Amino acid sequence: MAKNKLVTYPALITPDENNTFDIEFVDVPEALSFGNSINDAALHGQEALGLALYGRKTLPKATAIESIDKQDNQTIVLISADLNNVKVKEATVRKNVTVPAKLAELADEKGINFSATLSTALKEKLGV
Repeated sequence: MAKNKLVTYPALITPDENNTFDIEFVDVPEALSFGNSINDAALHGQEALGLALYGRKTLPKATAIESIDKQDNQTIVLISADLNNVKVKEATVRKNVTVPAKLAELADEKGINFSATLSTALKEKLGV
């Protein structure tokens, strides 16, 4: 089991003109999100933070809360994300393949998913 890679960064939550709350990270400017409430913005911010930092070899240093300049309508929150549990949807491509008719028939009878089986075989063959 992978060890948790928990990171914590300060974020600013700002109410906007749409009656929602924007969240932005001081040290990770590409991690932006919003929510219908402060709690909702914090939850979406956690996902945005994880996606922005996923796969990075070096992580930015977190700014101390005391040194953050904020506007009167902004709230500073700390948001944590476990980088080992980031849900990243892997891009897929469509490929047409040809298989012997008898194998296709047997696979259909057994309810075998061709895409999943081919992906598993390719990963094994490529050592990934």
